[in-house]
Amino acid sequence: MPSFAKPPIVAIDAGHSIAHSGATSASGKPEFDFNAALATIFSNFLAAQGVQVIKIGHDGMMADLLQRPQLANAAGADFFLSVHHDSAQPRYFRPWQWEGKTLQHTDHAAGFSLFVSRKNPHVAESLRCASALGKSLRQAGFYPSQHHAEAIEGENKSWADQINGVFYYDNLVVLKATVMPAVLLEAAVIANRQDEDNITKPQVRQQMAVAVAKGLSACGVLPPSH
Repeated sequence: MPSFAKPPIVAIDAGHSIAHSGATSASGKPEFDFNAALATIFSNFLAAQGVQVIKIGHDGMMADLLQRPQLANAAGADFFLSVHHDSAQPRYFRPWQWEGKTLQHTDHAAGFSLFVSRKNPHVAESLRCASALGKSLRQAGFYPSQHHAEAIEGENKSWADQINGVFYYDNLVVLKATVMPAVLLEAAVIANRQDEDNITKPQVRQQMAVAVAKGLSACGVLPPSH
């Protein structure tokens, strides 16, 4: 963790890319659009607090997953945060009509999730920060989803901190290939219509940015004043 003799360096990764856009929202939008928008808000908020931010994948052109941790490693980042938005398993999807189109949505899951890898060389610090982020998000009015712990195909993740919404996901490249503490945040379940509507509100995204900064301060990545 940084000693604060110099500004901390935080890598903010916008998950997925234009070519590989991730999940699809209830209204048919690609996950990458949500990721880039929220990662930009996080980056701008932290930069305004004096944090040195390394933006990774924000332009949507980075298709090589390994390049993301490599950039953070080369920049000497103190912490890596990958920003994503979530979905659910196909069995939970139901059709609905939106702007003349038949699309898919789910009411099964909602809320945020956080992931750490036990293959990261700083797994204890990663988990401490993930828990701090989850606690800060809860205190800000957000709530963790439980659906990744379901004993079904495609889920069945192990809890790392159930209260604060943290799971182990050991083989995620952006978490296991970084040489600094790293956390992946699923900010909302965009396949859920209410979650999608909520997370696109500017004030909600800003509220989440404030909560993330407070969480990073609580786990020692940022100075206590944040």
